[in-house]
Formats: sequence, C-alpha cells, structure tokens
Amino acid sequence: MNTKKNILLVFLIFILFVVTILTSCGGNDMRLNDFSKVIEKGKLDDLSLTIYYMNPFIQTRFPLSVDHLINRSSVQTFVIYGNELEEQIDLINQIGNTTLKSIKKETYLDARIYYVFSTEEEGTILDVAMWRGDSNIVVNGIAVEEEKIFYDVVMPFLPENAVKDLKAYIRYDERFNG
Repeated sequence: MNTKKNILLVFLIFILFVVTILTSCGGNDMRLNDFSKVIEKGKLDDLSLTIYYMNPFIQTRFPLSVDHLINRSSVQTFVIYGNELEEQIDLINQIGNTTLKSIKKETYLDARIYYVFSTEEEGTILDVAMWRGDSNIVVNGIAVEEEKIFYDVVMPFLPENAVKDLKAYIRYDERFNG
C-alpha cells in the first residue's frame, strides 16, 4: 500500500515537472495580445498614453526603478488621450503586431523613459520601461530585446529637445537607419 502511494506521488511529481517544462519552453517569443485586442476594437477614445521622461544624459547615484523615475522631481510627464493617439494609429498598430523576444540574462533596470497605455475599463494594457543595464527594454514586466517601434511610438508626443536627446543617447540613426 505504501509503495503504491510512493509510485503515485512520483508519477504526479513527474507530470507536474513535464507540464512546467512544456509551458515554459514556448516563452521566448511573445506578442502583445491584450494591447492588440484593445486597438483592434477601433475605439481609441478610451485609450490614454502616459509618458514619464527624464533626460537620459542626467546621471543619478543609482539605477532608477520605475517607481524612482515616476517620483523624481526632474521627470516630465505627458498624458495623451484617444483623439491625439488616433493620429498615430499606424505606429500604435505596429506595437501590437511586434513579436518580442524575451531575454533571460539578469541585469538591472535604469529607467529614463516609462510609458503606459491604459483604458478605464481594462486598466494598464501595456507598459514599457527603458532601459535595462544592457540597453534592452522591459515590456509588461518582462525584459525583451530592443525594438525600434518602442522608441518611435513615443517620439511624436515628446518635445523636440527630448526627441533630440533621446535619439542622440541611443544613437538612433546608427542603430536603426545605418
């Protein structure tokens, strides 16, 4: 009787192990399904974009978490609503169609730009923090490889001097046009 319990326990542990491995294997590429669903509905009047921006050339004593960034007095905050977002619908659609490649390497976050797409009904549907210590990006809490669209989508809503600083900091033309 005791042997049957041990065999059953080992079998259940094995099944749990296999399920865990199978569910984690497919996670290298991900899509922004919740974000895409909201955009596909076509009603952007409930959508808002909040951008927290700090000049990336400003040095800090320690790497900034998102909370540290949001609560700094030197951070500029921009809030953009549905009708203004509709003017950039092509860029917004590109985000939803982007396949992201997650990164397993451990590094730290040093946030200088953080932006959030949200709706009243859904709450936060997409948040993006830039940068990790290796110039990658954190999307919805997951470290991913850098994609040009994550820069492009905020640039129309930043002041000209911020765009200039951002492009210089990431060497935009060299990375994405060269």
